[in-house]
Amino acid sequence: MRTLFDELKSFSNVGFREIYHTFLYIHCRELLDAMFHSEIDDSITGVVAYCYIDETEGISFRAFMLGAMISDSLRVIDIPHSEDTMYILRLRDGQAYMSEAHHNGKNMYLYAVDPEKYKFFDLSVIDIDRDFAKDLKDDIDDIYFVNDGVEVLRTERYSYLDKYRHPTFPDDVETYLCSEENGIEKVWVRLKFITQEDSFFGILLNEPYKEQGCHENDLIEIEEYKTDKDSYLVFTGRVAVQDNQ
Repeated sequence: MRTLFDELKSFSNVGFREIYHTFLYIHCRELLDAMFHSEIDDSITGVVAYCYIDETEGISFRAFMLGAMISDSLRVIDIPHSEDTMYILRLRDGQAYMSEAHHNGKNMYLYAVDPEKYKFFDLSVIDIDRDFAKDLKDDIDDIYFVNDGVEVLRTERYSYLDKYRHPTFPDDVETYLCSEENGIEKVWVRLKFITQEDSFFGILLNEPYKEQGCHENDLIEIEEYKTDKDSYLVFTGRVAVQDNQ
C-alpha cells in the first residue's frame, strides 16, 4: 500500500517548474529544530509552504503552516507567533543558515533548505483544502513578479535553456564572452526579457576580468551558439540602453 512517505521527492531530482507556484509539504524536522527549538511538539515533521522565485535570491518558499505527517494523512498546525513573524526558506546547498530581517512590521527569518537533504511532496497528492492560502499566494506572486518576459522564459517553451541555468537561481544563465584579443570568459547573466526576434537580454552579474565590450550591470544580448558536439550561450556584442524608470 502506497503511503505519503512514498510521495516524498528529493529537490535535487526535480526541475524548478515542478515546484514553482506550487503548495508543498517539506519534510524537514531537523530544520524545524533549528527554527523553533523546543516550541513545537514532537509530532511536527515539516512545513507547508508556497514556492516562488525571488529574482535575486532564487528558489524560495514561504512557510505558512506546520505539518504533522503520518503514513496516510497530513495534519496542519499554525506556526507559532505567525501574527508578527514570517519564515522564508531558500533552496541552498550545505548547512542551514539563519538571518533576520524585517518586512511590513514583521520579523522575517530566513533558513536554507539543502536540496540533497530534505524532501517534499506537492499538496495535490492529498485531499487537503488549499484555498485557505489563496490570498497569500496572490500576494507573493504580485510581490515577486518581475515582468511578463521573465515569466515566459521560465516556462516549458524555454526548457532548452535549463542546461545553462544555475540550479537554484533559474533566471541566471551561464554565458560566454568571446573576443579575439582577450579570449573566452565565463560569466553569469540574469535573464530579463526576450524580443519578438527571439533575442535574449539579461543583466551581466559580474565584471569581466578583461575588456569584452560589456561591464557588470549592463543589459546585454545573448544567443545560443551550437557546435557539432555542444551548445553555449554567448554574448552577441550588443549592449542595450536601460530604462531607468
